[in-house]
Amino acid sequence: MKKFVVCMTLILFLSTPSIFDGKMVERGNENEIFCISSEKIERIEGDIENATFKILQPRCSAPAIIEKGGIFTIVFEKCSFTQIFAKISTAYEPVVDEIYLEVEEFYEDGEIYLSARIPENTPVELYNLTVIVENNGYFAKTEPRAVSVVDEIDGNFTFIHLTDFHIGDIRGFKENIRETIGWKAAKKCVEEINLIHPDFVIITGDLVFGQLYPFEYLIEYRSLYRILQQFDVPTYLCPGNHDGYVQCGEDGFEFWQEYFGPLYYSFDYGSTHWIMANSYDWPKPSRFGISYIVFNWGGYIGREQLKWIESDLEKNEEKIKFLALHHNPLWETKNDSLLKNEYEGRKELLSMIERYGVKAVFDGHVHYDNVTIKNGTLYITTTTASSSLSKEDAYWGYRLIEVKNNSIFSYNYKEPEYSIPSYMLNYTFENEYRVRVENNLDMNVSVRIVFTVPSGEYEVKNGEIFMEREGNGIKQIYVVSKIEKKTEKEIYLL
Repeated sequence: MKKFVVCMTLILFLSTPSIFDGKMVERGNENEIFCISSEKIERIEGDIENATFKILQPRCSAPAIIEKGGIFTIVFEKCSFTQIFAKISTAYEPVVDEIYLEVEEFYEDGEIYLSARIPENTPVELYNLTVIVENNGYFAKTEPRAVSVVDEIDGNFTFIHLTDFHIGDIRGFKENIRETIGWKAAKKCVEEINLIHPDFVIITGDLVFGQLYPFEYLIEYRSLYRILQQFDVPTYLCPGNHDGYVQCGEDGFEFWQEYFGPLYYSFDYGSTHWIMANSYDWPKPSRFGISYIVFNWGGYIGREQLKWIESDLEKNEEKIKFLALHHNPLWETKNDSLLKNEYEGRKELLSMIERYGVKAVFDGHVHYDNVTIKNGTLYITTTTASSSLSKEDAYWGYRLIEVKNNSIFSYNYKEPEYSIPSYMLNYTFENEYRVRVENNLDMNVSVRIVFTVPSGEYEVKNGEIFMEREGNGIKQIYVVSKIEKKTEKEIYLL
């Protein structure tokens, strides 16, 4: 596929202020349009330097999923510039497409906001986002896996609920020593989820451990970030108790905000609205711990966050609403506190869930599966990906949810409450043209495979090609195939 370069169009509005040399300046002619040529783009990229500002929205932890031709908002920290550009580029792929976005307007309100349009001919893919500013040189900042381009969002989709990822947690040793070393179990979940390839993934807390040794968060958050980049689908995160302990001079939530941004936020996917809450909202002194001993690991939602949640629900009252957080608000967690502190804010949250008609709540924390329906709301708890298990019938896994017409259609791998066990879905490339997929699950699975081969014309056996991308003598061929339960299948190119 040829490299896409879309001419950058910058429309400057008369009434819209900008930043230049640190001062507010008014825009000139409202019809003034700047168009940047592909030759100038190449020159810019040759001279580019790393910028000091941060992209605040979208991020790899809260990406934008946009239809072709759609518009999304980019928010980044205030900085000085004379011109500004934005582009997306394929994330972690051997064939790189770069697509310059049409920036339709921008303004500032403490931060800088861009309204960016995805060109109609953009391939369906997960992209890195880069913002380039000109100010006595060119400076760029990239946020990986921040933009997902899709053909259509129509109310029919799938997503994965993954929770209790626990990078750095040694408690999985008693379940499987070999798969705990090097966080293999967590990485295996990523591999399988990429194979299933849902529309997106929600991860509800305890992504790291943070409860053993000094400077642990420094190591675990860095490792976690690298592992999350292996997802080739959009991922939305919210924190759990292990992500936010305060011990050995480290505050886990400071690392969270550095790597992933806000501790709670919301996003839209078509007609659905999602609140990603922080149920470990304890004041800093109450998050204190000394190595394995912590004072509180149960739920807590503070007044400020409760106020924000209610305001967010009010603003989106007409949408179909879902809530994700770490601690199930149905369950009191005072036993998860050395001081027997109760789960503050849960009753108020339950009242809001009922009052505003939240359709489903997704959570983790307990390391086993549970499904409860109360007052018309579905409460779904999913097992851990890699840590210790808390019930005899629990296992490592993740949950696949299917939505039809914006309503949850299916959510159990097996009745009455069980999620998909990991290590039951495997694939092996025998060579670059042939892959064997093994499905040991008691369900049929549709998988996505990407072949990377020399440029040329190919046919596929036992699958269907839905997209091809090509560049620098390399071709990526995207194939979907249905694998029947308890079977193996070879998918290969001719």
